[in-house]
Amino acid sequence: MDDFEQSQAEKRTLRHGYRSLLADATVRKKEYLADSELLLSDLERANGLFGDVCSTAEGVLDSRFLLLSADVGAQRAHMLRIDSAAFDSLAFIENARAILYGSDADAMQMSGTLPAWATIGTVALSMSRVAPRLAHAYGPLSVEPRERRRTEGVRRQTANGPTASAHIETMGTEDVRRQENQTTRLVQKVHRILAERGPINLFRLVINPQSFAQSIENIFYVSFLIRDGRAYIDDDSGQPMIEACEPPQQQDYQSGLAKKQLIFTLDQPTWQEIIDVYGIRESVIPQRRSVRDEQGMSQISSQVPV
Repeated sequence: MDDFEQSQAEKRTLRHGYRSLLADATVRKKEYLADSELLLSDLERANGLFGDVCSTAEGVLDSRFLLLSADVGAQRAHMLRIDSAAFDSLAFIENARAILYGSDADAMQMSGTLPAWATIGTVALSMSRVAPRLAHAYGPLSVEPRERRRTEGVRRQTANGPTASAHIETMGTEDVRRQENQTTRLVQKVHRILAERGPINLFRLVINPQSFAQSIENIFYVSFLIRDGRAYIDDDSGQPMIEACEPPQQQDYQSGLAKKQLIFTLDQPTWQEIIDVYGIRESVIPQRRSVRDEQGMSQISSQVPV
């Protein structure tokens, strides 16, 4: 039947039938879950109404009932009890242990009694005519947690061949105080050099062309001077120029002076590029000597007496 051939009265009757069906389905939703015959009966009513649907308005009403019935069907499927879901793996293992060890499985297993695999094989054989595979068990019946072994110290291979324990040096309170004093003296030394040289390019000051490690240390010492306000960096010229200065007073900060913090990163390719671009041949900050300890490890220059 064409939409144009269907009268308004027929459409109203069809819509009334769908609304009545939806109202009944909403009320009977719980009944559908218990009685499938009632759901099938209403589905047949919907199929009868759908034969007269010619326009979108009535089709929307039919889709609403379809969604409601699909939701009920999904709930009924969820309520079904499947045999695989009823399988209790723990009960199965306990029954198997009872056959392997007897009624007191725990005591027999703790005493070291061997399991009766032949008995459980006989039970399994009565359930099937297929020869049992050797790999039918996918794990042990009991698992004992393994204790992790802790290694006693770090060992390394020496040049002479025998394995020797690596000596780890611990720092006491006196060692920490000595290192802090050494760092303070190096910071003061860098400040004296900066005050004597006057304004200088930051890279020419901190870069040591013979040592990447000491270049990093020089940046570390200069950062203390910047933090304490004993030096400042000016980049108005396009180059980072550093110069010694007097530390600001409290009234300077009250007048609007603000501290700025920057992150300085330096890797070896950049370090080598700075040396080539600025033509640095020697370090403005004198190179510090380094020593090696008894294990042959290089000691950092901040721990070496100046």
